[in-house]
Amino acid sequence: MEDRSSRLALQVMLKFAVENWWFLVATGIILAGAIVEGYWSLRWGPHEAWSLSPLAEAVKETPLTVGEWVADQAVKPDPRVLEISGAEALFQTTYREATQGDYVTVYLLAGWSRDVSVHTPDACYPGAGFVMETTPQPFTLSYGQDPVKGEGTSTGLRQAELTTAVFTKTEPSGVTRLRVFWSWNDGRGWQSPRFPRWTFGGRRPLVKLYLVGESPPGLPTHENAALRLASDLLPVLDQRLEKAFVAGPARK
Repeated sequence: MEDRSSRLALQVMLKFAVENWWFLVATGIILAGAIVEGYWSLRWGPHEAWSLSPLAEAVKETPLTVGEWVADQAVKPDPRVLEISGAEALFQTTYREATQGDYVTVYLLAGWSRDVSVHTPDACYPGAGFVMETTPQPFTLSYGQDPVKGEGTSTGLRQAELTTAVFTKTEPSGVTRLRVFWSWNDGRGWQSPRFPRWTFGGRRPLVKLYLVGESPPGLPTHENAALRLASDLLPVLDQRLEKAFVAGPARK
C-alpha cells in the first residue's frame, strides 16, 4: 500500500514538473538572482567583520619617494571620483625618475571588490577621448630581487600579474600615446584576471593599481618606464598592504 502511495505521489510530482517546467525554471532563476544580489550587495556574509580603514590609510600614505623615483605631491582626491568609483581611498601622483627623467603616473584605489574590480582602463580611457590602440594583453613582472645579482628585498623574488594596453589621443598640440598597466591585490598578491568581478566577488577588500607611462611608437612593452617604477614601488606597497590586510579583520 505504501509503495503504491509513493508511486502515485511520484507520478503527481513528475506530472507537475512536466506541465509547469517554466514555473520551476523561473523560480530557480529568481532564487539564484537573490543569492547573487545578496552576495554582491554585501547583504550577508562576513563583510561586517572587516574594516577598510587600515587598507585606506595604507593607500593614502604611499611614499612619494621610491628608489630613484620622486613625486612632488599627491593629487587631492576629487569627491566625485571617489563616489563614482566607490573607493574608500584614492592615491594619485606622478613620479619622475632622477636619472633618465621619465614620468609615470600612479593610481591606487582601495575599497570593496564589487566597486574597485570594475571600471578598468579599457572602459574608462575611451570615455576620456582616448582610442585603445592595442587590445589588453597579460604581462608578468618579476620583482623584489635581482634574479642575476640575487639582491633585493628580504621577501625574495615575486611576480605581479598585470594587464596592459596602449591608448592614444589626438589633439591640436599633438598625439598623446600612453601605455597603461593595471592589476589588483586582495591580500594574495597582484593579480589581473580576465573577469575580475567574478574572480574577486563582491565583498572582498581590494586594492586596484594603475601605472601609466608614455609609450613612443616602437617601444617594447618590457622597456616601458612604468615597469621600472613598478619594480621599486611594488615591494614597498606589498609590505604596507600585507600589514593592512592583517589588521583589516575587526572581529570582537
